[in-house]
Order: sequence, then structure tokens, then C-alpha cells
Amino acid sequence: MKNVTKNKLIAVILGNLILGIGVALLRFSQMGNDPFCASTMAISEGLGMGLGTYQLILNVVLFVFQLIWGRSYIGLGTIINLFLLGYIVQFGTWVLDGIFGADLVLSLPLQLIIMVVSLVILTFGLAMYQVASLGVAPYDFLALGLAEHLPVPYFALRVGTDAVCVLVILVAVGTGFIGWGNAHLGIGTVITAFFLGPLVAYFSKIHEKWVGR
Repeated sequence: MKNVTKNKLIAVILGNLILGIGVALLRFSQMGNDPFCASTMAISEGLGMGLGTYQLILNVVLFVFQLIWGRSYIGLGTIINLFLLGYIVQFGTWVLDGIFGADLVLSLPLQLIIMVVSLVILTFGLAMYQVASLGVAPYDFLALGLAEHLPVPYFALRVGTDAVCVLVILVAVGTGFIGWGNAHLGIGTVITAFFLGPLVAYFSKIHEKWVGR
């Protein structure tokens, strides 16, 4: 807790809030979410469980591995992300569905516009949260932790963990646990899996000026 400053605390809390809003907006675009959130959305809907509660349970399970093998990656940001992000996304989804209706069908141009805006918002929030350097989310730790023990680059491991999330969704669809309409996969999934890096890097430079190191 010695390296926790006021600006870093603001960055962690506000960053997760903005990130959650961006994820909820990406879901609203109907173009597919990032692999991890897509899988938690799909499985939670299949179980009839709120996204926040399901994601919290899953994060606690993943946190056990982080606690055993990656204590250096644990910080205040880890705890805030673990407990709050799923509920922020759930609340944002509830607000959007309440305003526009859960069954709203968007035109393709509008879907693309919302997707682009949501990607900018979520990467802005993600960069803010990461720049604070107060710990990483349990899911994000998986690839980081594996990179320390395997002769495989981090990027390849991150693609691998994301691929597992997509596989979980496909198995759920294939077994009839959920319908394809609840898979939350699409072009947005591909973009978030492979192309968020440059945006996060760009926003990180902006946030570093006020958050500090």
C-alpha cells in the first residue's frame, strides 16, 4: 500500500468504472465482446445468474491461483477489479436495456459506430487502470503468470487464454446450454483480442502524465 497515491487510487476506481461502461456499450452494439467478458456473459445467462455475481465467483476462483503463484501481481487494483467490474457492466447493461429496450435491433452502420465508440471508451479506462500499477485482474494474471514459467511469449499466451474463453462459448452453444444469440461473439471479439494494444498504449502515455509511476 506504500505506493498508493491519490491519483493512482482515482485512476484505479475511475478506470474500472469507465472500462465497465465501455464493455456494457460494446455488448449493446451487438457486435461481440472481448473473449473473457463474452464468456462470462454467455455462461451467466445460461445459468440464469447475474453477470456481476457469476464474474465475481469466477474471479475468486482465478484469484486463488494468483494468490498462490502471483502475489507480486496482487494490489488494490486487483481487489477493486475483482469485486466491481462485473457489477458495473451489469448495471450499465441494465441502464441501456431500460432506455432502449433489450430487444432493440440496430442497423449495421449504427452497430459499427457504437462498437468504435465503445472500444475507445473501454481502452481509455483500461489504460487508466493499468497505468496505476496497483495490481492486475485475476484473469489478466493467467497469461502473465504462465509467461514466467513457460518459454512462450506473453502475447501468444494471452491469445491462448482468450481462445479458451471462445472455446467455452462454442462448447456451450454446441451442447445447447445457450443459443447462438447469447454467445456474444462477433467482429468486436476479434478486434478486442488482437487490436486493443495500440489504443491502450496511446492512452497510457496520456494517463502517465497525471497518474504518475
